[in-house]
Amino acid sequence: MGRMSRFDRATRVRPEDDGRWYAADLDPGYLIGTAMNGGYLMAVLQRAALHLAPGQPHPVSSSYHFLRPAGPGPARVRTEVLKTGRTVTTLRATLSQDGRDLVTGHISAGRLDPRAAPDYTAAAPDLPPPEACRRMDPRRSATGEDGFSGRIEQYFTPRTWERLARRTEAPEPELAGHLRAAPGDGEPADPAAFLALAVDALPPVVSVVRPWRWAPTVELTWHMRAVPEPGPLAFRAEGRSAADGWFDESVELWDVKGRLVAQARQLARSGL
Repeated sequence: MGRMSRFDRATRVRPEDDGRWYAADLDPGYLIGTAMNGGYLMAVLQRAALHLAPGQPHPVSSSYHFLRPAGPGPARVRTEVLKTGRTVTTLRATLSQDGRDLVTGHISAGRLDPRAAPDYTAAAPDLPPPEACRRMDPRRSATGEDGFSGRIEQYFTPRTWERLARRTEAPEPELAGHLRAAPGDGEPADPAAFLALAVDALPPVVSVVRPWRWAPTVELTWHMRAVPEPGPLAFRAEGRSAADGWFDESVELWDVKGRLVAQARQLARSGL
């Protein structure tokens, strides 16, 4: 058996006595500034919740509200089955630290057939390969190599890189390229579990519009559309409005076979 990846270790949960509570230890490597990345927290929550849906391992639809920032260290996850069905089981999971609820989510669990062929799917974006893209993360000063920027490798298309480097006048809030878990951290054992982190791994799309110091997510909904093949994920992110300290962001992810595997939309705050 190969070495367990950092992502797998960092999202482990341990059941407590009553079967509804799970203990977690939040890894400081997924910090952005002083707060844990929201996608990482979603991955921890879904890992606990899916224990309650044996036979339905895929989070086909999930919606999370972020109440307060989480920090590294011990945390607890409270889980509940809201409805059990043959094709979909609906679950609730809430993350807390020091007795305070921080993130709460509803997860619809089902089973996707990795061999299923779509009746229709939008074409994957025509992107240059990762080796023809450029690495950059405007959050690096807040995370460093030991923080979140060291966990996810992002390869931006030349056009996106110019936007992030502010070399384009009046850029549209769009990002495109490829991402993957840092090779030094190991490949996640379950590429599907990694999607929860991947949909919230990019710099805020508002980065190309204005400088920002913080951009906390208020609510994020994401859908798992297919079981991904191992390997880098292609991404496209866009925003429709950034105004009055609020912005929206939509993200789509494709696997190495060009299949749409995840969609996400969030509302977030931004400030200097």
